[in-house]
Amino acid sequence: MTLAGLVLEIRRRGGRTSFVLDDRSGRIEVTLFDDVYQQYRALIARDSILVVDGALRWDDFIEDWRLAAKRILDVDQAREQYARRLVIRWPREPQQGGARFVNVLEQTLRPYCRGRCSVAVRYTGSSATAAILLGEQWTVRPARELLERLGQIVGRDGVELHYAPRVET
Repeated sequence: MTLAGLVLEIRRRGGRTSFVLDDRSGRIEVTLFDDVYQQYRALIARDSILVVDGALRWDDFIEDWRLAAKRILDVDQAREQYARRLVIRWPREPQQGGARFVNVLEQTLRPYCRGRCSVAVRYTGSSATAAILLGEQWTVRPARELLERLGQIVGRDGVELHYAPRVET
Protein backbone atom coordinates (compact mmCIF):
# COMPACT_ATOMS: atom_id res chain seq x y z
CA MET A 1 0.00 0.00 0.00
CA THR A 2 1.21 3.50 -0.77
CA LEU A 3 -0.16 6.46 1.18
CA ALA A 4 0.72 10.14 1.22
CA GLY A 5 -0.03 12.83 3.76
CA LEU A 6 1.10 15.36 6.30
CA VAL A 7 2.99 14.18 9.39
CA LEU A 8 1.06 15.38 12.44
CA GLU A 9 2.81 13.81 15.41
CA ILE A 10 5.80 11.56 16.02
CA ARG A 11 6.23 9.10 18.90
CA ARG A 12 9.10 6.85 19.93
CA ARG A 13 8.53 3.69 21.99
CA GLY A 14 11.41 1.32 22.57
CA GLY A 15 12.79 0.19 19.22
CA ARG A 16 9.85 1.56 17.26
CA THR A 17 8.90 4.95 15.95
CA SER A 18 5.43 5.86 14.79
CA PHE A 19 3.85 8.91 13.26
CA VAL A 20 0.35 9.97 12.30
CA LEU A 21 -0.17 10.67 8.61
CA ASP A 22 -3.14 12.85 7.56
CA ASP A 23 -4.34 13.28 3.95
CA ARG A 24 -7.44 15.39 4.79
CA SER A 25 -9.68 12.38 4.24
CA GLY A 26 -8.43 10.48 7.27
CA ARG A 27 -5.52 9.66 9.51
CA ILE A 28 -3.43 6.55 9.88
CA GLU A 29 -0.64 5.55 12.21
CA VAL A 30 2.58 4.57 10.46
CA THR A 31 5.04 2.40 12.37
CA LEU A 32 8.74 2.00 11.66
CA PHE A 33 11.10 -0.54 13.10
CA ASP A 34 14.47 0.90 14.08
CA ASP A 35 16.30 -0.16 10.88
CA VAL A 36 13.69 1.55 8.69
CA TYR A 37 13.62 4.60 10.97
CA GLN A 38 17.43 4.95 10.80
CA GLN A 39 17.29 4.80 6.99
CA TYR A 40 14.64 7.53 6.67
CA ARG A 41 14.96 9.58 9.86
CA ALA A 42 16.13 12.71 8.00
CA LEU A 43 12.74 12.83 6.21
CA ILE A 44 10.53 12.28 9.23
CA ALA A 45 9.56 15.61 10.76
CA ARG A 46 6.35 17.19 11.95
CA ASP A 47 4.51 19.04 9.13
CA SER A 48 6.46 17.27 6.36
CA ILE A 49 4.57 15.70 3.48
CA LEU A 50 5.60 12.10 2.93
CA VAL A 51 4.78 9.22 0.61
CA VAL A 52 4.98 5.90 2.46
CA ASP A 53 5.10 2.37 1.01
CA GLY A 54 4.36 -0.38 3.46
CA ALA A 55 2.19 -3.23 4.65
CA LEU A 56 -1.33 -2.35 5.75
CA ARG A 57 -2.79 -4.35 8.61
CA TRP A 58 -5.60 -4.16 11.14
CA ASP A 59 -4.36 -3.48 14.68
CA ASP A 60 -6.66 -4.98 17.32
CA PHE A 61 -5.07 -2.92 20.10
CA ILE A 62 -5.91 0.49 18.57
CA GLU A 63 -8.88 -0.94 16.64
CA ASP A 64 -7.80 0.77 13.45
CA TRP A 65 -5.61 0.28 10.41
CA ARG A 66 -1.86 0.74 10.70
CA LEU A 67 0.82 0.94 8.04
CA ALA A 68 4.20 -0.72 8.68
CA ALA A 69 6.57 1.44 6.61
CA LYS A 70 9.12 -0.13 4.31
CA ARG A 71 10.05 2.88 2.15
CA ILE A 72 9.54 6.63 2.59
CA LEU A 73 9.91 9.49 0.11
CA ASP A 74 9.34 13.17 0.64
CA VAL A 75 6.89 14.77 -1.78
CA ASP A 76 9.66 16.21 -3.97
CA GLN A 77 11.38 12.83 -4.35
CA ALA A 78 8.05 11.16 -5.17
CA ARG A 79 7.22 13.77 -7.80
CA GLU A 80 10.59 13.35 -9.48
CA GLN A 81 10.35 9.56 -9.40
CA TYR A 82 6.74 9.07 -10.53
CA ALA A 83 5.84 12.05 -12.76
CA ARG A 84 5.80 11.00 -16.41
CA ARG A 85 4.50 14.04 -18.28
CA LEU A 86 4.60 17.76 -17.66
CA VAL A 87 1.87 19.60 -19.57
CA ILE A 88 2.27 23.35 -20.04
CA ARG A 89 -0.72 25.36 -21.24
CA TRP A 90 0.30 28.07 -23.73
CA PRO A 91 -1.04 31.36 -22.34
CA ARG A 92 -3.87 32.93 -24.36
CA GLU A 93 -1.94 36.17 -24.60
CA PRO A 94 1.75 35.53 -23.92
CA GLN A 95 3.63 38.55 -22.67
CA GLN A 96 5.63 40.15 -25.52
CA GLY A 97 4.35 37.65 -28.13
CA GLY A 98 4.72 33.98 -28.97
CA ALA A 99 8.40 34.02 -29.97
CA ARG A 100 9.33 35.58 -26.63
CA PHE A 101 7.27 32.94 -24.80
CA VAL A 102 9.13 30.15 -26.62
CA ASN A 103 12.50 31.68 -25.63
CA VAL A 104 11.45 32.06 -21.99
CA LEU A 105 10.11 28.50 -21.95
CA GLU A 106 13.37 27.16 -23.41
CA GLN A 107 15.48 29.04 -20.85
CA THR A 108 13.27 27.78 -18.03
CA LEU A 109 13.30 24.12 -19.09
CA ARG A 110 16.96 23.79 -20.11
CA PRO A 111 18.52 23.54 -16.59
CA TYR A 112 16.14 20.67 -15.75
CA CYS A 113 16.62 18.64 -18.95
CA ARG A 114 17.79 15.04 -19.03
CA GLY A 115 15.16 13.82 -16.63
CA ARG A 116 12.53 11.11 -17.14
CA CYS A 117 9.46 13.33 -17.46
CA SER A 118 8.30 14.21 -20.98
CA VAL A 119 7.06 17.72 -21.73
CA ALA A 120 4.00 18.66 -23.76
CA VAL A 121 2.72 22.11 -24.65
CA ARG A 122 -1.05 22.53 -25.08
CA TYR A 123 -2.11 25.41 -27.32
CA THR A 124 -5.68 26.65 -27.76
CA GLY A 125 -6.28 29.61 -30.05
CA SER A 126 -9.33 31.13 -31.69
CA SER A 127 -9.00 28.92 -34.78
CA ALA A 128 -6.66 26.10 -33.75
CA THR A 129 -5.91 23.65 -30.98
CA ALA A 130 -2.73 21.59 -30.68
CA ALA A 131 -0.85 19.39 -28.25
CA ILE A 132 2.87 19.33 -28.98
CA LEU A 133 5.05 16.67 -27.35
CA LEU A 134 8.61 17.94 -27.13
CA GLY A 135 11.45 15.61 -28.16
CA GLU A 136 13.47 13.37 -25.84
CA GLN A 137 16.16 16.02 -25.40
CA TRP A 138 13.51 18.06 -23.54
CA THR A 139 12.57 15.45 -20.92
CA VAL A 140 12.93 17.12 -17.54
CA ARG A 141 13.38 16.51 -13.85
CA PRO A 142 10.12 17.96 -12.44
CA ALA A 143 11.73 19.71 -9.48
CA ARG A 144 9.72 22.06 -7.29
CA GLU A 145 11.78 25.02 -8.52
CA LEU A 146 10.91 24.25 -12.15
CA LEU A 147 7.19 24.02 -11.38
CA GLU A 148 7.31 27.30 -9.47
CA ARG A 149 9.10 29.08 -12.34
CA LEU A 150 6.64 27.69 -14.90
CA GLY A 151 3.76 28.79 -12.66
CA GLN A 152 5.11 32.34 -12.73
CA ILE A 153 5.21 32.23 -16.54
CA VAL A 154 1.89 30.52 -17.37
CA GLY A 155 0.03 30.69 -14.06
CA ARG A 156 -0.53 27.88 -11.58
CA ASP A 157 -3.42 26.50 -13.65
CA GLY A 158 -1.14 26.37 -16.69
CA VAL A 159 1.03 23.57 -15.34
CA GLU A 160 -0.06 19.93 -14.91
CA LEU A 161 1.84 16.81 -13.93
CA HIS A 162 0.65 13.38 -15.03
CA TYR A 163 1.81 10.31 -13.16
CA ALA A 164 2.37 6.77 -14.34
CA PRO A 165 0.43 4.01 -12.63
CA ARG A 166 2.44 2.19 -10.02
CA VAL A 167 3.86 -1.16 -11.13
CA GLU A 168 4.20 -3.86 -8.50
CA THR A 169 7.67 -5.45 -8.37
